[in-house]
Amino acid sequence: MFISGYKPNYPVMKITQEELKNEILRRGSSILDAWIGDERVKKKILAILVAGKNLLLEGPPGSGKTLIAQTLALSLPPIKVVNCDFNCLPEHLICPQCTSPKGLHHSDITKIIKMPGEKRIVRIQGSPELTAEDLVGDIDPVLAFKYGPFDTRSFKPGKIIRANKKILFIDEINRVPERLQNTLLQMLQEGVMTIGSLEIDFSIDTVLIATMNPEEHAGVYRLSEALKDRLEKVRIGYPSPEEELRILELYGKQIGAVVSDDLEKKMVDIAKIIREDKNMEQAVSVRATLSMFELVQSFALLRGDKLATKEDLREAALIAFRGRVTLSPDSSHYDHPTQYLRELVDNELEAY
Repeated sequence: MFISGYKPNYPVMKITQEELKNEILRRGSSILDAWIGDERVKKKILAILVAGKNLLLEGPPGSGKTLIAQTLALSLPPIKVVNCDFNCLPEHLICPQCTSPKGLHHSDITKIIKMPGEKRIVRIQGSPELTAEDLVGDIDPVLAFKYGPFDTRSFKPGKIIRANKKILFIDEINRVPERLQNTLLQMLQEGVMTIGSLEIDFSIDTVLIATMNPEEHAGVYRLSEALKDRLEKVRIGYPSPEEELRILELYGKQIGAVVSDDLEKKMVDIAKIIREDKNMEQAVSVRATLSMFELVQSFALLRGDKLATKEDLREAALIAFRGRVTLSPDSSHYDHPTQYLRELVDNELEAY
């Protein structure tokens, strides 16, 4: 039976943090080779994690923030854990399920499993619909009816607790309401999470990597000052033209038509011009360029040709940008965005 008021008498273990640090020191900046971007930005990111800090990546949509977080999580080695909801180490059973006389540790279903590196990540998608139960957990009504509301087997941990021995990745953290942002503070400051319904504290061994869009974007909340004080922020911008070309070569999907080097460069030029246009309220991400790359091949194939042309690019660019750009309300072109986009694309293609 659960004992009310239980407090852990063990130190908070930092295995995950140490594993990530060792892997970064072993591989250096090559650990982030999947992300095409400024080497100085890579070093800032890795320095923060080697120092044992929590990382916040700020940048516009499509700048590779999520890719960075996922790549770092994949770098963790496999680990042996108990098959409980809290990922206890076999030699360090500390969770309510493993330590309670009626917990999983004393049942026939418990076994030691090998958790691969790609499974050592828990993702939380920032949203106003998130609840405290999503993050921390709550009493499962069905299990409570079976075992009783004060039995630890009735508690189903939320994503923060399930991130024990894993990386906790919060995508678009500034879409999380401030009242829930504060749920993270105890974990970041003390390395523990209080399970309020059972009045116990549980050690959380995790590394937090969060992303956020710039605060001027619509639909975002401001991060609380207390939370910002516990995160080290790195700003990420759009790639340079050279970097964007490399992204096209690495991640552009080949669907059957040839896109010349000159046509690829022209795609990048068009994207750059639209991003920098003063009439744009919201610029376009690299996803638009990748979309152009794939659509231009589609138009070529529909013509029965294997070589993409300038005319294919003209049509592909309009499709790729029309649903992504937003003109400023102050722009004289605000009421005719498609016409304005066509003019920008046509002007750039004239010299091709």
